[in-house]
Amino acid sequence: MLLRFLFLACLILLGCNEPEEQIRSTDLLNDSPSTVSVRDEGEKVMDTTSAVDLKDVPPQFRDKKLKYSSIAEMNKNENLKLGMQTGFVFVDKETRRLLPKAKIDYYKSTPDMAYLVANGKLDGFINDEPVIRYAALENPNLGYIHAGFEPMDIVAVFPKKEKGRSLRDELNTYIEKYRASGLLDSIDNLWLGHDETRKVVDFPKAKEGKPTFKMATSAINPPFEYIKDGKVVGFEMDLMARIFAEMGYGLEVHDVAFESVILGVETGMYDFAVATLSTTPAFKEKNFLSNSFYVSECVMAVQILDEKNVLSPAKNGGASDSAAIVEEGLIMSLKSSFVRTFVMESRWKLVTNGIWVTVYISILSALLGTVLGFLICLMRLSKIRIVDAIAIIYIRILQGTPSVVLLMILFYVVFARTEIDGVWVAVIGFGMNFGAYVSEMMRTGIEAVDKGQMEAALALGYTKPRAFFKIVLPQAARHFLPVYQGEFISLVKMTSIVGYIAIQDLTKASDIIRSRTYEAFFPLVTTAIIYFAIAWFLTRVLTAMQKRLDQSRRRNRLLRHSGLRPGI
Repeated sequence: MLLRFLFLACLILLGCNEPEEQIRSTDLLNDSPSTVSVRDEGEKVMDTTSAVDLKDVPPQFRDKKLKYSSIAEMNKNENLKLGMQTGFVFVDKETRRLLPKAKIDYYKSTPDMAYLVANGKLDGFINDEPVIRYAALENPNLGYIHAGFEPMDIVAVFPKKEKGRSLRDELNTYIEKYRASGLLDSIDNLWLGHDETRKVVDFPKAKEGKPTFKMATSAINPPFEYIKDGKVVGFEMDLMARIFAEMGYGLEVHDVAFESVILGVETGMYDFAVATLSTTPAFKEKNFLSNSFYVSECVMAVQILDEKNVLSPAKNGGASDSAAIVEEGLIMSLKSSFVRTFVMESRWKLVTNGIWVTVYISILSALLGTVLGFLICLMRLSKIRIVDAIAIIYIRILQGTPSVVLLMILFYVVFARTEIDGVWVAVIGFGMNFGAYVSEMMRTGIEAVDKGQMEAALALGYTKPRAFFKIVLPQAARHFLPVYQGEFISLVKMTSIVGYIAIQDLTKASDIIRSRTYEAFFPLVTTAIIYFAIAWFLTRVLTAMQKRLDQSRRRNRLLRHSGLRPGI
């Protein structure tokens, strides 16, 4: 409730111009010449533009100065720096063949690369034409040129098992049926068109006696798949939802990191994947592929320059934040960015939900890790060598394994065949990791307590367990709690990697928003501020607990209550 009130207050102060933003976005779409592909009977691609227009520079960028006008011109740059989305194996290989001098850096998503190209940090990146065209509408400084690739078939990918083959064959029947009836082209035109009100997807529930299938996707490539109003939508999502509804099957969509899509299919986590995937040799060798339902040309995104060879001023809250501020003024630019980041499509709900998921995973992981750490600590203190050795091995393995690798092993290997939710996998993973560090903190704190304390307690008639919990542990806590506090805050920040296993936390929410707005400033700065606020609040809570455990403070508090002066 507090978060909602803050968002509403910001809206009142800044004003809401969502309708105006939508009108401006629609105008940009209407102004852009159509390059929708039309398929003939032989499944070849014919562009609606005339043959004379098919030059290196697409028509919509013909009157603008591009940083590069062709691949040949890019090859002349000895310091060419390109972006590449992780997992684009075939595109990576072809790019290195066409541009052997280029230095290639790898990124998680198209929005990240689009922002960097529009601001001159990268020379370019390659992706499907509809994806980059969509990005160019949101980034006034982003254009594209032909990459010189052959058109690529977009397909669904299935595991190389009999179940995968059977489902693939069923899907192919409907793809050809839709192609013959013209419905495939209608869906194509819908998602590459301008009517946003019609761009909705309802994933079907299974009819009685029919199964529900799990589909993996990576919702960061509009118009094929993206998040709108908190739901996964797009051309491929709409197509799959229609087909599975006709077949009577249920369809459960899982939004994961792109590099985890095929991994999830091959390990049996998902029944199939649809994520702008192409018919590459690697996919054909290890998986079953559906018939093509879209033929896409790969293009190279490049920067648009003005006559002075500098960035053009960005309008509509586009990628060039600094230029937009100069042109529109600080307040107007921030207002526009705020609306686009939080108001449009109710994106603030993604943020509030992400906060809840982050805090939920952090607290449960800390509780599990603390209990597990205490048990490992007792094993380390045991005089039985085999027990101590097991504890040491556990600690060394967990300390030497990156958290993201541990999460992916648990999610895609250990729990791949189970129905356990990704959130609980994250809790288990972070709890195991946290426990390894907590156990060493506790052991160090316990060993710092004078052994005479235990001996004195036993001499007074205490049992060993009671003496440990009443005498030794409270004193040990004073030694390890400050370190425990810092480790807990690190755990909170560490949860930002859960997007790798299809969990929509605060960082993932930021990624989703950036995939729609192609802006970096507001989503990232807001995420940093929220993480700071969470860490500050939890630090205060732990500090208060630490003070209550401080023996001197407890003694002084009791003396004050008894009417005596502290120190007497």
